[in-house]
Amino acid sequence: MKKPIQMLLFKEAWPLAEKIAEYLQTNHQVEQIAVCGAVRRRVEVIHAIELVIASKHTSVLNFAQTMPGIYRVRQQNKDSLKAELNVGISLNLYVVQPHSFFSALYFYTATDRHNEQISELAKAQGLSYGPQGLLTQEGQAITLASEEEFCRQLALEYIPPELREGRGEVALAVAGKLPALVTAADIVGGLHVHTSYSDGGDSINQLSTAARLLGWSYLGISDHSQSAHYAGGLKTAAILQQRREIDLLNSQNPDFTILSGIESDIKPDGSLDYSDDILAQFDFVIASVHSAFKQDEGTMTKRIIKAMNNPYVSILGHMTGRMLLKRPGYQVNIPEVLAAAAQTGTMIEINANPRRLDLDWRWHSLAKEQGILFTINPDAHAAAELSYMNYGLNVARKGGLTAEDIANTRPIEELRALLQRKR
Repeated sequence: MKKPIQMLLFKEAWPLAEKIAEYLQTNHQVEQIAVCGAVRRRVEVIHAIELVIASKHTSVLNFAQTMPGIYRVRQQNKDSLKAELNVGISLNLYVVQPHSFFSALYFYTATDRHNEQISELAKAQGLSYGPQGLLTQEGQAITLASEEEFCRQLALEYIPPELREGRGEVALAVAGKLPALVTAADIVGGLHVHTSYSDGGDSINQLSTAARLLGWSYLGISDHSQSAHYAGGLKTAAILQQRREIDLLNSQNPDFTILSGIESDIKPDGSLDYSDDILAQFDFVIASVHSAFKQDEGTMTKRIIKAMNNPYVSILGHMTGRMLLKRPGYQVNIPEVLAAAAQTGTMIEINANPRRLDLDWRWHSLAKEQGILFTINPDAHAAAELSYMNYGLNVARKGGLTAEDIANTRPIEELRALLQRKR
């Protein structure tokens, strides 16, 4: 028997959770159902799919046991079921009375630490808060029509699901100082895109057409640099050929801008893959580590900081090199790298590839405090992968970032200036 994988990428877990919700919704005893837990918080790696069900009939859990894809039921009581799915992760179902649905949804979405802080707020108002929702001193459930109303009941700003981690968001909500999180509507273009010139599957024209269909106004092409032999890295002749093609496409589509960039390898000594006179010809340069992953932390940190000191480096790509569920990142001192980014004016990439999501959202607030700008980049290798931007948005929101913190929410001329501000 194949050993269960026990974890899924968010990209895999989210559609599975939605499919389970759709199946359970077919039972007439289910009045409302919603995905909750880590999936709803958009955590990058998922150990369990969780759903909360509003029903007056706990026998709905007997129906759930018949669902295709369940490997075994580990535990069932009158209002919850814990099972293991064939894909190897857990499934947790919680049944609540319909009048408690939204406060229970809030509870089952949040982390324990977040819920402990909410419980203290409720207690100060003479209420209690737990799995069955918000209760009066007499133990009566307070009927609420939405999670927004739940927050108003506790004199809180509405806390979006992504933020319910217990990392200071409750205090901000009490003070009315939660950030206005970046949304998909704020994004007006994407950078870090690979074409058939290197290891991408689509042409520049195909990619720019797909970007226009997304409503973007620009796209940054950044194929691999020459030492990336494994990825068809660009020699000088290919760079010139690509730039001529970009210039032609820009002349044919004046309402959309294709930027000519490169993802330049950071060599083991911290130098870049082209001379400065070549780098100066690009609209922007993403500097990334793709080799010598086993360098010690001090060497790797100095290597990356040296690259960021190059005046032509606009963006530091996927800072830690991690590949979720495949390999850990290399050893690097992230606070030191962020301090150097702030000092040099280098932007930090949030790589939206669902297996990267790097820089990790847990570091975003430290970068923001230092005034560092981010770019959310799809790292697309095909037109369909431009949609990876949504996964990058998830982690940017988890990190508490606003549109002001993201460079590619800016119009093209403002973006150009930001990309070249170090020169």
